[in-house]
Amino acid sequence: MSDTISKTACKVFVTALVDAALVVSHDQQVVAANDAAVETLSSSLEGQSIAMFLRSPDVLQAMAQCLAQSSHHQVEFVVRSRVQRTLDLHLSPLGKSEKGALALVLLRDRTREEQIERMRSDFVANASHELRTPLTTLSGFIDTMQGAAKQDEKARNEFLKVMKAQADRMATLIDDLLSLSRIELDEHLAPNSQVNLNAVVRQTLNLLQATIAENKTELDIDLQSDLTVQGDANQLGQVFHNVIENAIKYSGQGKRVTISGRIENGEAIVSVTDNGPGIATHHIPRLTERFYRVNVQDSRMRGGTGLGLAICKHIVNRHRGRLVIESEVGQGSTFSIHLPFVR
Repeated sequence: MSDTISKTACKVFVTALVDAALVVSHDQQVVAANDAAVETLSSSLEGQSIAMFLRSPDVLQAMAQCLAQSSHHQVEFVVRSRVQRTLDLHLSPLGKSEKGALALVLLRDRTREEQIERMRSDFVANASHELRTPLTTLSGFIDTMQGAAKQDEKARNEFLKVMKAQADRMATLIDDLLSLSRIELDEHLAPNSQVNLNAVVRQTLNLLQATIAENKTELDIDLQSDLTVQGDANQLGQVFHNVIENAIKYSGQGKRVTISGRIENGEAIVSVTDNGPGIATHHIPRLTERFYRVNVQDSRMRGGTGLGLAICKHIVNRHRGRLVIESEVGQGSTFSIHLPFVR
């Protein structure tokens, strides 16, 4: 570059960059900014002081040093808005304009990385906790059977039943974890087979006959015959099995569960409505998070692992569809699976 850099050259330069970037003048005014920077900061930038949208003493001090000393700096900036974001700012001397020094600012949004790391940390902690609980129970009963209840056949038989239940719970949790990992691995690959949701739902109901009978559930089924989608029949079966089983269990004894299927706005929609206690509004956005439960103790008593709806969400995502949850306390819940309809 020449000894002095024009404003036009600055604009051409930042426009050529893929990363969010802007050029700042000696008086900390934005000389040029690319579209990525405008989108990142949600603001009109050119001609503005950086103090207007990067309100941080650390950023302003680093910028002053960069311009005055031609030094490189890296500083973190947190965008405090409805959705908080974390940006890494890389400040580098760029040269001089006719009026003074110029600095290049590269902005990298680190929010997604932080979210992934937080989710990973939470996942490990939750998985460890979920496995530790049945392991602690098993260990306690083993100690008892080796000690005080060593010669008590009746107690031993009761303890073995509890131990078997806890072992089954761990096996189910591990199966769900493996299933979730496999689904996430293939989530970017849309399935290419044609599947009739009517057939998948009815097959699922056959598999749930024992649960339906045990809960004395009344089923109200209204499915259109042609609900064809591009899909994986086994994975969609997992979705319907989870959603329908939840509806049966949470409705309570002798309650009605309605299953309907229709074509609407180019989508095949299957809805499952229960007559359970309903779910408070603030819980609904988090229901598909791993290990999230509205009532932990109740979920565990019903054999839930806290992963069922997370699995459903990722399967529906793979099918390029939507899982819509509607509920109101005291009014029951409706879980609707929306998938692109194939004519």
